[in-house]
Amino acid sequence: MKKCFFLVLLYSISFFSQHNDLKKTVKLSDSLEHVEDFTKAIQLWQNNVKGNPTLATNYIKYFVYLKEKKSILSLDKLQNNLLKSSKRDTFQSDLLIKTYVLYYNYLSEKESWEKALEKALEGVELKDFNLASTKTRIEYLSNLGYIYRQCKNPYEAISFYKKSLDLNMATNGENANIANDYNNLGDAYIENYNPTKANECYKKAISILEKITTNKPEDIDQLLIGYRNLIGNLLEYGAQDEAKKYVNKINTLFFKNKKQLNIHSKELCFHARQMQIDGNVSFFAATGNFEMATKYCDSLKTETSFKKENIKEVEFLTMRYYDVADFMYEFEEYAQTAERLHQLEPIINKFNLIVPKMLVNAKLGTSYEKLKEYKKALHHIEIAEQIVDQQHFNSSKFSIQIIKAIILGGMNKNQEAIAISKNTLEQLVYEKTKTKIAIDQIKFENVSELADAYFINIFEKVADLYVKKFKLSKQKKDIEIAENLYQIAGKLFQEYYLKGEFNDYLSYYHQEIVEGILECTLLNQASFQQKIKNINLIERNASQHLLKEFDKKIKRRTSENTTSVNQINNLKIELEFYKKQNTTVKRERDFNSRKIITLQKEIDKLSNKLSETEKNYSKFNTATFDVNKVISRLKNEEQLLKYYVCSNVVYAIMFSNNSIEIKKIGDKKTIENQVKKYSKEIHTIQTNFKKNSNTLYTLLMPFTFKKTITIIPDSFLNYLPFETLYNYKKEAYVIENHLVSYNYSLPMWLLHQQNRQKNYNQSLAAFAPFYDKPSSNNKRSDFKELKFTTVESQQIANLFGGTLFTKEKATKDNFIKEIENFDIFHLSMHSQLFEDDFNKSCLVFSNEEKLYFSDLYGMHIPASMVVLSACDTGSGTLKNGEGIMSMSRALTYAGVKSAVVSLWQVPDKETSEIMISFYENLKKGQAKDQALANAKNTFIKNNPMKNHPFYWAGFIVNGDVSPIVNNSYNWIIYISIGILLVALLFIFRKKLLQFRK
Repeated sequence: MKKCFFLVLLYSISFFSQHNDLKKTVKLSDSLEHVEDFTKAIQLWQNNVKGNPTLATNYIKYFVYLKEKKSILSLDKLQNNLLKSSKRDTFQSDLLIKTYVLYYNYLSEKESWEKALEKALEGVELKDFNLASTKTRIEYLSNLGYIYRQCKNPYEAISFYKKSLDLNMATNGENANIANDYNNLGDAYIENYNPTKANECYKKAISILEKITTNKPEDIDQLLIGYRNLIGNLLEYGAQDEAKKYVNKINTLFFKNKKQLNIHSKELCFHARQMQIDGNVSFFAATGNFEMATKYCDSLKTETSFKKENIKEVEFLTMRYYDVADFMYEFEEYAQTAERLHQLEPIINKFNLIVPKMLVNAKLGTSYEKLKEYKKALHHIEIAEQIVDQQHFNSSKFSIQIIKAIILGGMNKNQEAIAISKNTLEQLVYEKTKTKIAIDQIKFENVSELADAYFINIFEKVADLYVKKFKLSKQKKDIEIAENLYQIAGKLFQEYYLKGEFNDYLSYYHQEIVEGILECTLLNQASFQQKIKNINLIERNASQHLLKEFDKKIKRRTSENTTSVNQINNLKIELEFYKKQNTTVKRERDFNSRKIITLQKEIDKLSNKLSETEKNYSKFNTATFDVNKVISRLKNEEQLLKYYVCSNVVYAIMFSNNSIEIKKIGDKKTIENQVKKYSKEIHTIQTNFKKNSNTLYTLLMPFTFKKTITIIPDSFLNYLPFETLYNYKKEAYVIENHLVSYNYSLPMWLLHQQNRQKNYNQSLAAFAPFYDKPSSNNKRSDFKELKFTTVESQQIANLFGGTLFTKEKATKDNFIKEIENFDIFHLSMHSQLFEDDFNKSCLVFSNEEKLYFSDLYGMHIPASMVVLSACDTGSGTLKNGEGIMSMSRALTYAGVKSAVVSLWQVPDKETSEIMISFYENLKKGQAKDQALANAKNTFIKNNPMKNHPFYWAGFIVNGDVSPIVNNSYNWIIYISIGILLVALLFIFRKKLLQFRK
């Protein structure tokens, strides 16, 4: 094919020597330059631009420079000659801009990316830039994006990639090059910690390639690369279901075109095969299916030629096996991880694979450290230490040193461990700031740009070593250093976290930081203000996904305002980035100053467009969340009990209106096992539950409690109904002495307080579907007849003058139609819980119509209360960092202010009795927590043979607990009547006395 290409070129040269077409000559010379055939390009110019000797001379110099790779001085001379020309035409301008390309490429290789950037910006600011060919400008702008990425400025990188993409699109329309531009833009968004935008770009690139990929093998290969990149990014952020869709696509595309790829080029076909294997290995390893991931590696192994000339293929295969072992480590299978890694050593040593050798030995070091085989761990980490790049700033060399320090700590070589960690951290800061700063003086501002998981981990691990040192030394300075380093790790996490849903990685880092901060708070005997500071950092780092969506729904935000608020938030982040820039180069300082002014003007402009409601919204966000606001809203008889389930231990914090108490509850696994055991005892009727109930009470509630308690559970504690815990000393359940309600987080509780019900709209709709299958048990499950739901719903509707939807009217469509028309919904029906896939969990209306968990996420339900009088509506799959994926959560996501839900398969008759009593109490003006507690206590009193929690404890209230009926007006009437009666009595008595006289 190449031979044919050059025959065409030679024919074209002959043609142009006859016609002397300058424009086509430039185009053809560019083609020759692209294939590095500079000799023919020089010859072309000598033969075809005799009418313009100056231009010909400059182009010949340009190609001679390329051909002979002369020094920068010759390029400098060529560029200056072109700049001296007072009247440059289009082709000379194009040539001039090309010399800048050569110049910044040279500087990036020989000197620094910063100097390359300075030269590139000089070229783009010339008036000649807009006269250069479109192709030259597109490539130049894209290159500037890449240079900015190397200079760690993703914002400008994104800007120039977009300019390149817009120009390319306007000129050429959708094509393979446009797809490449979108991939570049996606990479820049990744570096800007914006995976959502990155995924949009990757998907756009994929959609373009899917349209144009018909017969071009090169495009097929690019599309496979696109699938592989998107799969990796989706998996990194926990989107496994979506990743699976693209794994199916990558497999279909490869096997459909395998024959065509192989005919075109065996090398290209093998590369495509690598992309297909990589996508599958990543997916199956990330989801814990190591057997399938290994099978894909093995299948590629049979196709790989283990020869020195194929070293890249061997290295690729080795890294895929490494990926499997790496994910084994994430699943805490440390022995299997080590075994798999050792299997790679013969190949690594035979082919001297440097990077895999470093990675494998580093991972062996961490694996053996987890297994407490410290000598083996130290051996492997020291091998990795000898290989890692020590010349340039990178996370690996610092991480390896910290791992070494941890291993030495495990060997009780504490002084050596501390010395290494101290030196490593100080060296890290020095390389970043070019300033020597002692470990006890390091501030977040010194390392704020290192918002990366690796560096977060480094600061957290060094802090942990100082905690261990303090426990031995008892020197206050050690715990102060540890607390400061945890604070830095927490603030780096704040920059790293994208404010979306947590995944396993985010949850892990957050738990480690929370555990460290709370441990330091206790050990350092922190003051009230220090407790506030530490808790604020923890809460600002917690998942904000549910909070943001709930707030958006209750504010009824328009799509326009939503867009503006998101833009303001993104601009504020970008503004902070430029404020932090510190440079001695005047040009960069001036640019940063102009950028700060521009960004502030954009923020002000968008802010002025927002409504007053939206301006108030901007005052509430987790970035400015303050525990002081929570404490100030707590009443005298009210408390908040917040739990933190960390990596190893469980903490509890009690908030009252004048104090904060922090306690370490105990070992995580021990408490988790106790909760699981107790849950089984109360989900069915087991008589020995009180012993475990008292044990959990003693563990989880070691405080002095007031009347009203809002509990904010974490992780597995979400499954526990705290009101069922039994206190042997008082011989009473918690519910008998306290009003208990639940919430998702401290910021969510505060948001509920700030948006408490003011308009007492009591419009109620009750739904009681009919199921035609005869009931075989007394639980609200199995899609069978519920004998008591219609009576229950009818009485509740009558209490509030509500509307009853029953039998054929209790449909999913009617519920959706009535969402805006009622403030309270009582849904007495069946539900289904799928713990393996919470998106399948659903409520079951008439005709077995299902309203799924995922449907609720897409809805807006502006109700003050929804009662799900059904089974398991408060249960579901536990997602790290997010809580239980339940119907209750889905309702909150949809904007419902409070929900009453069940934690297990509740009994039909008893549920009906409690529900009717609950609504009767609400009608009296009681708060929701008080109404539910009184309903449960009434049930226990009226049914002494059914005092087991199974019958009465299944339902809990979550969210805003304020009353739905305002009885304050009734009290005014009562007081007025009382005053009137007193007055009448006084008058009557006075007249009686006068009569007697």
